[in-house]
Order: sequence, then C-alpha cells, then structure tokens
Amino acid sequence: MPAIATASNLSHHFKLRISHYRELLTQQKAESMQVGYEHRGKSYSYSIKLSRTACNYGGHRHWWLCPNCSKRVSVLYCAGAYVCRHCIGGKYGSQLEQPIDNLFRRLDRIRTRLGWQDGVIHGIGERPKGMHRSTYNKLVNEHDKLTSQLWQSTLDKLGCTS
Repeated sequence: MPAIATASNLSHHFKLRISHYRELLTQQKAESMQVGYEHRGKSYSYSIKLSRTACNYGGHRHWWLCPNCSKRVSVLYCAGAYVCRHCIGGKYGSQLEQPIDNLFRRLDRIRTRLGWQDGVIHGIGERPKGMHRSTYNKLVNEHDKLTSQLWQSTLDKLGCTS
C-alpha cells in the first residue's frame, strides 16, 4: 500500500502567474519586474528576471526566471520569496492522491460528463441527449473498467480475494 503523502501541497502557497502581466509585458520590453510585498510580518522587495520565447505562429511567450534556480516557469509560489515549485518541493494535489482516490476522481469525472449523479453506488444512467452512441459506449466501458478496479482494490484491502 502506498504511503500517505506528507509533501507540501502547492494550493497552500500564494501564486504569481506570468499570465496576469501579459498585457503589461507586451507593451514594455522589460527584462525584469520589481516586486514588493509583506509575508508573515516581513517585508520583501526584489527584482524577478523575465525571459521570452518565440511562438510558432509569431509573437512571444513570457516566463519568470526562478530567483533561486533560474528555471523558466509560468508560475512562482510564495515561500517567503517567490520561487518555482521545484525549489519549494511542493506537489500538485493529484500527485498526493492515494491510488483509490484517483479511481474515485476519474469515475466522478466520467459520471459528470455523462450527466449521472456522482458516486458509483447510484448505478448507470441513460445516454445524454445529443451524445453519440460510440462516445457513450466508450465512456460506459471506461466507467465499468474503473468500477471493477475500484471494487477489486477494496476487496484486496479487506483481504477478501480468492
């Protein structure tokens, strides 16, 4: 059985997204951006370097350069100073899930797409109006496969396997 994740989740950190500054950066040719803020009673003021890459169909995409490791990233996270997720050692929520939680999340996503009530206990509903039969059959087959994996995992945990 996988160990329970103890790593930091990125949802607990303030985010600084480069996309929020897109308009400003396209008007100016800045190579860095000055930031100033207060975090947990301490004031911070420093400059974060920027990078640009050319897009395939013209224009440019802007990136932050992590002040700690100089990686090119689109989001910086506040851990005192703003740094990339690699420097924090943080994980996305989905990376911290147990395998059974992943099965439940995938099942609920399929059930939502099919317009069914969340939760495998509610059974299979009808095909939504306007959905192609082939799409419906593909989703139902995936739902059945995941449901079978879920029940097998539950039986394995209970020690009821034959």
